[in-house]
Amino acid sequence: MRIDVTPILNQAGSSMPFDLVEEIKAPDDDLKIIGPVTARGVATSLGKEIYVQAHVTGSTELICSRCLTPFTKPFDVDCEGKFTESGTEQEESEEDAVEVFPLDGASCVLDDMIGHEIILSLPMKPLCDPDCKGLCPVCGSNLNEGECDCRKAEDDISPFGRKLLEAMEERSKKNGRPKET
Repeated sequence: MRIDVTPILNQAGSSMPFDLVEEIKAPDDDLKIIGPVTARGVATSLGKEIYVQAHVTGSTELICSRCLTPFTKPFDVDCEGKFTESGTEQEESEEDAVEVFPLDGASCVLDDMIGHEIILSLPMKPLCDPDCKGLCPVCGSNLNEGECDCRKAEDDISPFGRKLLEAMEERSKKNGRPKET
């Protein structure tokens, strides 16, 4: 996704709106962007630098952290960046914590700026559905597709657990307490 900023490049204070719908290259191999991305915003000249603000929408494919099923999640993010010839900022003040990207001739390539903001907006543990049941801990079946034939882990009492229950029953009998059911 590229903006040609030739008309405003050396005219500090000049700006130009943009409205783009294109496929973009994800900055990370783990991020899969599906379909075209819409970016609307303004590019403003700061002299030899360009400041870009954009509102970006689209969809990404994620893997559910419970059932490991791929699913599509829409994103709707605001992003900003400064584009310079060197691609690095000489002085960064605390107030100006805007990420800096290289200016490609007289163009701003927005893919990295947008990709970084998408990554920051993604959930740490993506879920295909808030009520996702996940995988069976015994056989690995997707429990969203139906129950499996495995015995439930909570139904099984380990030998240690059985001994503990027996000891508790014996103690209750000695102390005159009725058995709890």
